[in-house]
Amino acid sequence: MLSRKSIGVIIIVIGVAISVFGYLQINSQQNESTSSITYKNQNSYIEEYQLPSGSRPNGIIVDRQGIIWAASSTTNNLFSLESKSGKIREYPINDENSQSSNLARNSTMVWTIVQDNNGVIWFSPLGTKSIWTLDTTKRTFHMIKSESGSAFQMKASNNGKIWFTTLSGDALGVIEKIGNDGYKISSFDLGSGTTPAGLFLQDDSIWITEMAMQKIVKYKIIEDNGLVKNITKTFEVTSKKMSLSSPTDLIIKDGVIWLTEHGTSFLTKYKLSSGDIVRYTTSQNIFHATTLPFWIRGVSNDKGLWFNEHEGNKLAYFDIYNQTLTEYNIPSLPQDGYLTYPLNIALDPFDDKKLWFTEWNTDKIGLVDRNIEIPFGISADTKKIVLRNDTSKENVINLEVTGQNPYSSNRVFLNASSSITPTAGFGNMTVKFSSNVLDLSSSHTAQLFLQNYGTVSGNYTLGISASDGLVTKTIFLELDVS
Repeated sequence: MLSRKSIGVIIIVIGVAISVFGYLQINSQQNESTSSITYKNQNSYIEEYQLPSGSRPNGIIVDRQGIIWAASSTTNNLFSLESKSGKIREYPINDENSQSSNLARNSTMVWTIVQDNNGVIWFSPLGTKSIWTLDTTKRTFHMIKSESGSAFQMKASNNGKIWFTTLSGDALGVIEKIGNDGYKISSFDLGSGTTPAGLFLQDDSIWITEMAMQKIVKYKIIEDNGLVKNITKTFEVTSKKMSLSSPTDLIIKDGVIWLTEHGTSFLTKYKLSSGDIVRYTTSQNIFHATTLPFWIRGVSNDKGLWFNEHEGNKLAYFDIYNQTLTEYNIPSLPQDGYLTYPLNIALDPFDDKKLWFTEWNTDKIGLVDRNIEIPFGISADTKKIVLRNDTSKENVINLEVTGQNPYSSNRVFLNASSSITPTAGFGNMTVKFSSNVLDLSSSHTAQLFLQNYGTVSGNYTLGISASDGLVTKTIFLELDVS
């Protein structure tokens, strides 16, 4: 179980002291498929905007006027970015009409920003007892005291209420408008050590991830005369039904819970009717460590999900219907580290093929554009592979990489991942390609060889990836070990 201290600083990840000179080498291991990937310091799919040095941006939103807002973690400031002009403005967070001394400069990690039906922007510095509003027309701030604690994630409901989780506060909160100018904050205790993180609003119910308890819980919202009076638990997914590792954010679509498990490299699918579980892995990072998926954002046509990888150096889009994953590599690297930490993400309300994100340790705001066509694809000759505990048998998957790749001298790099281990590795299984690198001007086929040396029996997912160093495409196969 996560400690209070570790939860409170959730993902201020420790950089590894490794020099990067234009490329990152994936180290060879006996049971991992490996290759050398040249990561470019420019990416045609991503634009970046520089903020003042030391800003450490976290929470981000795109308002209904197309202005991007991002919160600094060090200066008590909110930044605005006009994407067309690239103009950045800086606004000190201050309410002249209230006491704001509890907004200490060392406690301003804003993890969540939302906009309500009236266009007001809401945010909350974690570790304080305050929730703030920004009038985007007047550019004025107002602080509201919150005895239940600050917000870790907020969601605006269709009826104008703002719901929020408190993480270390073990409570669910709701903000409701009273009269013309007043607001009421109510909180509901969820139990000691529950650590509520993500939330999802569905009709008259609310779903919550309990990060430390490794649970997903559904509550019914009880109202009286338009005001929330209570919540009652109606359903939960416990460790008896599904073993989770730090469930962080979630979305419910068509009877399926989609969630990120922050202690792993998984985007997880849980079917409510049957309890079936499928875990889709990100591509492996350079040290075969967990990539730490975090927030989820659903697109308007319900066909896909965006999520950020806190230690994958990537932004990811999962196509629900085709079951494919596209990951966009962040081009910037910090001066004192080897990975950029995209702590937060926000959909563009005018085009949800565009995702905005903050780069915490490079002081940048980024934009990834899925409208730009990817010039290559990958396919396999099977959708399912069955492995027995027979070390003498080597299983073969035939692969084809289509298209051309003008961005990287026609080279693509192959890699594999699985849901066998939280790091997307293969455990007691050897995995190798006939060739880790394909030059698409001359070759489009390869083979993947798998051999089982005592992997625990179960149903897993096998990911096979092709990357040009700018973008990675992954297809998934069922992997049955018995």
